[in-house]
Amino acid sequence: MLLYALQKAGAALTAENSAYAIFALILSSASVVLGLLWTAPGSTTRRQLRNLQRVKPSKRNMDDQYDGKYAIPEGSSTDGPVRIKAIFIHPVKSCGPVELDRAVVTKAGLLYDRCFSFAVDSDDKRSDDACKLQFISQRTKPKMSLIQTELWLPHENSSDVDPLVHAGGAVRLTFPDPDTPSLTQRLQASIEQMKWGATPQYSFIVPLSPTIRYLRESELKPKAFTIHYREAHGIDMGRITAIAAAIPKLKKLLGYSEDRLLTLFKCTPDTLTRTDKNLAPLANIGSRAVHGYTDQQPIHINSVPSVQAVSRMLPRENQPLNALRFRANLWIAGAPAYDEESWKRCRIVAPRGAPAPRVTGGQDSTLATTLSVVCRTSRCTMPNVDPAQGTFSSQRPAEGKKRGLPQPSTALVAYRTVEDGNRAALGYLGMHAVPEDRDLNAARSQQAHLVVCVGDEIEVLERGDHLYGSTGDLY
Repeated sequence: MLLYALQKAGAALTAENSAYAIFALILSSASVVLGLLWTAPGSTTRRQLRNLQRVKPSKRNMDDQYDGKYAIPEGSSTDGPVRIKAIFIHPVKSCGPVELDRAVVTKAGLLYDRCFSFAVDSDDKRSDDACKLQFISQRTKPKMSLIQTELWLPHENSSDVDPLVHAGGAVRLTFPDPDTPSLTQRLQASIEQMKWGATPQYSFIVPLSPTIRYLRESELKPKAFTIHYREAHGIDMGRITAIAAAIPKLKKLLGYSEDRLLTLFKCTPDTLTRTDKNLAPLANIGSRAVHGYTDQQPIHINSVPSVQAVSRMLPRENQPLNALRFRANLWIAGAPAYDEESWKRCRIVAPRGAPAPRVTGGQDSTLATTLSVVCRTSRCTMPNVDPAQGTFSSQRPAEGKKRGLPQPSTALVAYRTVEDGNRAALGYLGMHAVPEDRDLNAARSQQAHLVVCVGDEIEVLERGDHLYGSTGDLY
């Protein structure tokens, strides 16, 4: 009897110990997971953004871009209004986009669009141009498309003592870490991304407006670098600690040697560039157009039906064509393919009955945004970059050939060379536009900002012909 009692007691104790052991194992595992998350690069940067709010759209408006309802043939008639389907800005030139529900319109384009640019020195140290910095883009560095961008801005409860709040917000950049990861980094990546074997990501934060909290006063003076044919200026952000720490990894990601100078420039109101070709009439826009680090004009418009029309011209293996390869600001729907190419002026208005104000901070719903549409967008090789992979796309090689023709540029040259204004163009798709001063001034008189929103309607005020470069000597 005593032996039986001891056996029962031992079994109970063993069961109790097993339960404790399982509980301890679960608790230990949870602690390890939480520890890995807390020290992960993404979590570290997110904690630095605790006084800011990420700007995100209410939904991803281009997820249905391949839907057949947008396949409106060129020249056909439509009953409904033309609307803004999606709005994008690209805070860092040639890096990932930020989608918005609404955007502030400024003289230089949409607020925060192309306000940063990476630049690199010459690879020929014997050259006279070795000390000159040249912007970089996906044209030569397609992996720049893998640098994802987030916009973070202060909110009503933000602490004024936070340096990032004082800087007006921040941009958070994230890209695949090119260094060989440790076991800990692999685990952190898998937990953060909820995917086993996920590639570790590296994140860093860039203040929107550099101040003496980040740079010495002497370092806040603009420096020169080159964007295509023109000299641009901006504040060299490369000495900011977080950016300086990220530069070596960015060099490795983009294929630059360690001895190359790579840095990040910030455009300021004092470093905007006057547009010098494809000029809009001053009678319409009021004063000369200016832009930051865009190639030429403040705002880029493109059409989902137009991209679908181009997509149908591609080889089967290159379909469907992702519209985001064309990096427009305003994506429109409801018009036939290429209808935007006849626009000379258009007005963006709230849908009838919409309660949303047309200015931030105001209640006046009558303010519209009028744009002068100045020229077609002449395309380069950038649309050939698959933004999800960071590689150039091409069609299947012909028999006996090792490489296929690049797409969609080959199709654009063949079918979309609709004018000869720019002989270097690889076809044309999309339109450049300039905001008109009268609407900006009206908003300013109300001490508010002019905005455009997803769902806004577009009224075409004037139509006409376009020829790239034909208005270069207008004034």
